[in-house]
Amino acid sequence: MDGTSPTTIFIDQTYCGPPNSGNGGYVCGMLAKYIPGVAEVSLRQPPPLNTAMRVELKEGKAYLFDKDTLVAEAKPTHFDLDIPAMPDFMTAEVASKGYAGFKKHYFPTCFVCGPGREAGDGLRIFAGPTPDGKMVAATWMPADALFDRNGKLQTEYYWAALDCPGAYAIHETKESMKVLGRLSTKIVEVIRPGEKIIVTGWQIGAEGRKFYSGTALFNEAGALKAFAKAIWIEIPGNAF
Repeated sequence: MDGTSPTTIFIDQTYCGPPNSGNGGYVCGMLAKYIPGVAEVSLRQPPPLNTAMRVELKEGKAYLFDKDTLVAEAKPTHFDLDIPAMPDFMTAEVASKGYAGFKKHYFPTCFVCGPGREAGDGLRIFAGPTPDGKMVAATWMPADALFDRNGKLQTEYYWAALDCPGAYAIHETKESMKVLGRLSTKIVEVIRPGEKIIVTGWQIGAEGRKFYSGTALFNEAGALKAFAKAIWIEIPGNAF
C-alpha cells in the first residue's frame, strides 16, 4: 500500500535498490515532484524502505527526513548536456545482452536494473556496451501500470530509468561499487504508453572517488524524451 501523502514519502519494498533501501533514482524522482521545473536531488543517506519519511519545504528547496536524519534534498537547477547520438533500436537491444549485471550484480533485486526481478515487477533496464565501447545502451517499454490516468509516464519512472545505466557506463577499475550521490534530470517530452524507448549512458569524467555520467531516453524514432547527469561515489564492494 502506498502511504505517500503531500507531506510524506513512503518507499515500498518494491522500489528497492539495495535490498534494504530505496532505489536512488526512484527516490530522487519522488522528491523532485516538489520542485517546479528541472530539479537536482542529492542523496545524503540510504533511503529507508516501508517508512513514512517527512518532506519539508523551505526557500524553494525540498528536504526529505527520516525522523531527524536528512535523507535527501532537492532544489531547482538548470543544466545542459552534450548528448551522444543514440544507437538504433536493434543495436541497443544487442548491447543489452552484454549487460555486466548478468555476470555479477551487487543488488540483483534492484527495481531498475536487477536481473532477479520478473517482467512487470521491475523495470529490467539492462544497459550493456555498444560495439564502439563509447556508451552503454538498452531497450525499454514502460509497463502500462507506470502511467497516470492521462497516459503520461509518472515522474519518478523517468528518474529511475535514468539512474542505473549511468553506473554501468563507468569504467570499472577495481573491486568496488558505485552508489548514487546526486542526480539532475530534465524531462523534454512525455513518454506515452506503447512507446519503445532506447536508454543510453556514458561516462563524463572522474575525480578521486567521484564519477560523473550522463544518461538519456529516446523513442524509437529518435526523439529525445529526457536526460540526466549524475555523480556516483565509489565505495568498497562489501559495504552492503
